[in-house]
Amino acid sequence: MVMDTLARDFAVYLEAERGYSPLTATAYCGDLRRFFDFLGGAGVGLEVDEVTTALVRRWVVDMHHEGLSPTTIARRLHGLRSFWSYLLACDYVHDDPVRKVSVPKRERTLPRYLTADQLEALLEAAQRNKFVVCAFRNYAIMSVLVFTGMRRGEVIGLRIGDPSLAEKAVRVRGKGGKMRVIPLVDRAVDAVRDWLELRPTRKSNDKLFTTTHGNPIGPWRMHRIWHTVLEESGIEAEGITLHTLRHSMATLLLQSGEASLPEIQRILGHSRLDTTAIYLHVTEGELRGAVQAHPLARG
Repeated sequence: MVMDTLARDFAVYLEAERGYSPLTATAYCGDLRRFFDFLGGAGVGLEVDEVTTALVRRWVVDMHHEGLSPTTIARRLHGLRSFWSYLLACDYVHDDPVRKVSVPKRERTLPRYLTADQLEALLEAAQRNKFVVCAFRNYAIMSVLVFTGMRRGEVIGLRIGDPSLAEKAVRVRGKGGKMRVIPLVDRAVDAVRDWLELRPTRKSNDKLFTTTHGNPIGPWRMHRIWHTVLEESGIEAEGITLHTLRHSMATLLLQSGEASLPEIQRILGHSRLDTTAIYLHVTEGELRGAVQAHPLARG
């Protein structure tokens, strides 16, 4: 069997049976394409029976030589593992050459996050748009991102009926099609309500956030909105992305002391608590202050 044909079937499987978003399925197939390119450069065909454990290890070594980070290498190897698990389940192959290849240890880096003042600057910047409809829409989008910690794809996928403004909550479709409900603060409720009053209705679709012409907002448009707001805010920190807002929301909640780690896990839609535990980063000063606050510390 030729792998590039099977890869297309694999993408359909990820969306239809695993509930992955089109973006995630595309990312998996992109990693597979890189592996296929490696095979071509090594003079190996794309028949599944030509792939060996030694070849997969050579691919890992090549990625190291390219200077790719352990996290990137591990992600690409994970994509190949998932593909081979699919081939095994469909009886296209009977051996797994990827299973014996060790996954590089990922770098454990603390996520960047913005302060409350910086988030406020983003919210204010979202409203400074010469087009009224864009200003209300951008402010509603930023409010949802800042106050719920949703992923980009989750915000894009929101439908008109998902926010319950009366109950101050929003229903979210997460990874793998898992549903969760996130409470909305009053500012986010007001922002969404104002946007709904101006939302264009010329096109027939049920997406919550649309363009000025009423078309659903896609990843590219969301990217443009984010960079416009970020530039207008004047924030010059390095490496700030849309995902930073998710990190910021979780970090500020945890630092407030009003939310426990399991509660934040439910809000973010993490399946594992140890994924949420990365937000337990505190500065040395905060740690020292916490120790000094021990009730028996004052003798």
